[in-house]
Amino acid sequence: MDPLLGSSGVSPIVTIPLFVLFFGLLILAHEAGHFFAAKRAGMKVEEFGIGFPPRLKSWRRGETEYSLNAIPLGGFVRVLGEEDATDPRSYLRASKRWRFVFIIAGCVVNLLLGIVLFTAAWASGGPDPSQSEVVVMQVVPGLPAAAAGLQPGDVLVTLGGTPLKTSRELRSVSEQYAGRPVDVVVRRADADVVLTVTPRATWPQGEGPLGIVIGDKAKMVSQPLPTAFVYGLRATGDTILGTIALPVLAVRGLLPADARPVSVVGIYSMTTQAAEVSIETGWWFPFLLLAGSLSAGLGVVNLLPIPALDGGRLLFLLAEIVRGRGIDPRREGVIHLVGFAALITLMVGVIILDVTSPVPTIDWMRLR
Repeated sequence: MDPLLGSSGVSPIVTIPLFVLFFGLLILAHEAGHFFAAKRAGMKVEEFGIGFPPRLKSWRRGETEYSLNAIPLGGFVRVLGEEDATDPRSYLRASKRWRFVFIIAGCVVNLLLGIVLFTAAWASGGPDPSQSEVVVMQVVPGLPAAAAGLQPGDVLVTLGGTPLKTSRELRSVSEQYAGRPVDVVVRRADADVVLTVTPRATWPQGEGPLGIVIGDKAKMVSQPLPTAFVYGLRATGDTILGTIALPVLAVRGLLPADARPVSVVGIYSMTTQAAEVSIETGWWFPFLLLAGSLSAGLGVVNLLPIPALDGGRLLFLLAEIVRGRGIDPRREGVIHLVGFAALITLMVGVIILDVTSPVPTIDWMRLR
């Protein structure tokens, strides 16, 4: 047995450290954006924290304390004077322009990192829809495909001499030979096998002439860097638009049945799935795709106008610009504290959901 793989997937010896590193780097990138923006603006950074207290370990370098904390649900950059403007290096004494930069910096870094990770995913090798294959997923007993000897896992190469790239092409060609025997070439265990199948002349609604369940599976192709970059931009854009659309769809009752939030437990499950596929296939695409999705998603979600998130702080700054004066910092702090408590409560609920109803298995290598 592969020491990296247990009887039911990748060993926790691999996945737990991988998850801690993976999730920690996404948080680190986000908080680093805030950190360097604060430094550039001349603000005094009192603490740079990964995770939320209680504190596990801390050390001081220069004027900043760095900490590792026990609750791995995020991170923070504590800047001097977020509720007191008496010190010239405090947050509230910085210009509105620099406060704006400070607020959005973490999200911008996550979005840029998402582009890099998506680009790396396709550059390392990703599914290419233009080079897809038609794969037999299930063979129905007693129907033409079973009689011809087709098996689950067979790749349908040609039917009647016509190359097959998609399930739609298979359907079209098989209907042309309805009621007549025709040769089908399948790839099985790296060898081409020729079989003869006679598609049904008539078939029930919702079925096809052959009596098989099929799926389109893209070949894994390493894209040139410029093409991979375009794919990375497109994937990041899709993540942004999809995340923004979720609240609208939820309000209108149009969310897909399989749409659901995930917590660190769900992210760990997806990380495990992606790592298993990457180790078994040698392709890093699943893992890099997940990393890109989470990084870009983290950037967008944090910009939502919710207290305690960057978007909530941005909303208060915009209100200050419009009104010409800021809201009382202590009152704003209370609002963010309430928002933080609500988010933690929501996260606990999502964790319970992920434990009682685990994230479904993701087929990373198949077209959607």
